[in-house]
Amino acid sequence: MLRLFDRLILALGAALSWGFLAIALMMVYEIVMRYGFGRPTIWAHEIAGLLAGAAFIIGGAVCMVEGSHIRVTLLIDKLPPLPRRLFEGLGLLVGVIFLTGLAVAMWSITQNSLLRFNAAGMWTPERSGTSWNTPAPAFLKGMLLIGAVLFLLAVIRRGIDLMRGRD
Repeated sequence: MLRLFDRLILALGAALSWGFLAIALMMVYEIVMRYGFGRPTIWAHEIAGLLAGAAFIIGGAVCMVEGSHIRVTLLIDKLPPLPRRLFEGLGLLVGVIFLTGLAVAMWSITQNSLLRFNAAGMWTPERSGTSWNTPAPAFLKGMLLIGAVLFLLAVIRRGIDLMRGRD
């Protein structure tokens, strides 16, 4: 049975996955405009990167909830249940350490990139530097923070399930 947290992660992943359809449509539009009419867009590539980045960032948490993340289980599958659970627990512990470090680092990076204000109090997030010059890099850094926290929570939840004997 999926818990509320799991359903929220899966719903977020499903919603973000529609971005890939939007990317495909934008790229068709971009190609037609560029080569058919000689009028390329200034926004298609930036929006495509933003949509794809957001989906890939949340993908780790989605895979953890689904249990579809990549594992090399050649040796572990041959072990009895207790050692197999111990190895899975060790892997989860390594994941918690890594994701905690990533979340802490991303908090600082997000503050420096997204939560910036000038002396007059105007919001000045990090910008792309392209002709459209959107704050896409700042938003992606914020998404990476959110993705790391969601993935961390999913790993912790899986660890709790493992300790309670729910495989």
